[in-house]
Amino acid sequence: MEKKKRSSKNLKISTRITISTILAVAVPLIIVYAFSSVFVQSMASYFNVSTVDSNHYSMVNQIQWNQTVTFISDELVSEESLQEKQRALKRLSSPLEKLGSDIYIESDSKQAVYSTKNKEEILEEANKITTVDLSKNLRYFSQDGMVIVSHVKDEDNGSGYTVLIANERFTVSNVFEADMEKDAADRIFSRSGLIIMAIVLVFILTIVAFSLLTSSTIVKPLKKLSAGADEIARGNLDYVIDYDSTNEIGVTVDSFNKMTDRLRESLHWQHEAENSKREMIEGVAHDLRTPMTSVKGYAEGLMDGIADTPEKQSRYLQRIYASTVTMEKLLDELLTVSKLEDGRLDLDLQEIRFNDFLDDCNNNIALYLEKRGFKVEYDNKCSDEAYVMLDSDRFQRVIRNIVSNSVRYSKSDVQGVIRFTAREYQKTIILAVEDNGIGISSENLPKIFDSFYRADPARSRVSEGSGLGLYICKQIVELHNGRIWASSKEGEGLTIHIALNKIIK
Repeated sequence: MEKKKRSSKNLKISTRITISTILAVAVPLIIVYAFSSVFVQSMASYFNVSTVDSNHYSMVNQIQWNQTVTFISDELVSEESLQEKQRALKRLSSPLEKLGSDIYIESDSKQAVYSTKNKEEILEEANKITTVDLSKNLRYFSQDGMVIVSHVKDEDNGSGYTVLIANERFTVSNVFEADMEKDAADRIFSRSGLIIMAIVLVFILTIVAFSLLTSSTIVKPLKKLSAGADEIARGNLDYVIDYDSTNEIGVTVDSFNKMTDRLRESLHWQHEAENSKREMIEGVAHDLRTPMTSVKGYAEGLMDGIADTPEKQSRYLQRIYASTVTMEKLLDELLTVSKLEDGRLDLDLQEIRFNDFLDDCNNNIALYLEKRGFKVEYDNKCSDEAYVMLDSDRFQRVIRNIVSNSVRYSKSDVQGVIRFTAREYQKTIILAVEDNGIGISSENLPKIFDSFYRADPARSRVSEGSGLGLYICKQIVELHNGRIWASSKEGEGLTIHIALNKIIK
């Protein structure tokens, strides 16, 4: 199966909205960042906020320490090995150590990760500056020194670290210098900058709100459609998606509901077909069991010497032969049904005079009906110029099956009569085969062309038929583009009607 080419037309609606939202937010941010990055870099270079370079307190110095602690924290939670982390920590701590800072880092398991001195020595030094509780974060800057306690949590693996930094050389500068740098910071974050940031924030919030509103009007019905699909997948074919709209999604939902209805109908017919198949298998097993039992019984009689005379032996052999013929006929009908259902039954259609066909049928079945004491009546009103396209052998089988069915369901106390009636019309010929048997009720009449249907529910006469005869008749007639139906009155007989198309010359 050829894969569909990737195209922007195949993007999901939610994906399109997401991309639009991201671009709408990203573009102004990129512009602001492109402008501000140069500004920030120049100011960072001026103030040198990335590295601690002094033991004197100031706003910039405090930013430097915060940035340095952040760098240390990021390194501790990185995916690098312990040795790589220690090398990076050494690089970060080197300028701090030159300023007289002592550093100790340990994991939650109290294992030292990095240290410039013994833990107890650094902790003693820190406590000289201020009281230190290693379980709490601390930022302490004073004339007596500086102490930082920071806890780092690695969310990926649940581990944690404690960072302790102490420096006795740290001093607080005069207020004038700090105020100057504060004024510089105020200039950086002036009112105009705050206004610009506010405008950007409003711009972002407006786009996000509009995107969410647009998304909800599309995604909500799609979620209903998805929920409906999940219900169908779980087998709930009675589920109806509740979304009444004339837009594109509404049309899709309506089509989906119609598809569900068709699927429910299809599964119903599939269930019916499975039941029919199961009944067919049960019917075959039942119908084969009777002649098989007969063959087995008579064969055992021959082997055990019960048939001790030539006459008995001949009779036993005849019964065995008759049962074998019955099984052969059933298997032949099953093979025919299989070919019909798979579309493998080919017809040898020829232009045939209909009267010639009826004469052949009469000759072929006359002896069969005579042996069974049936009277045959023949009423043909077709002209010699009536031609049809027939597979003669297949259609004679149709007539034989109909006649066999009439014999099977004849009345035991009345002489059987089978009447052939043929009528010619402008475009069709209708052949009717009528009997005076037990007939069938109007309720069961539509079922007689189903496979393995019998009017005798007790299946007491299965040895005379398989229940496939009329089903095969229907299939063969329809392959001839004809039509077959039945009429009956219970207790008065059954009539099978066949309509065939005439060849118009």
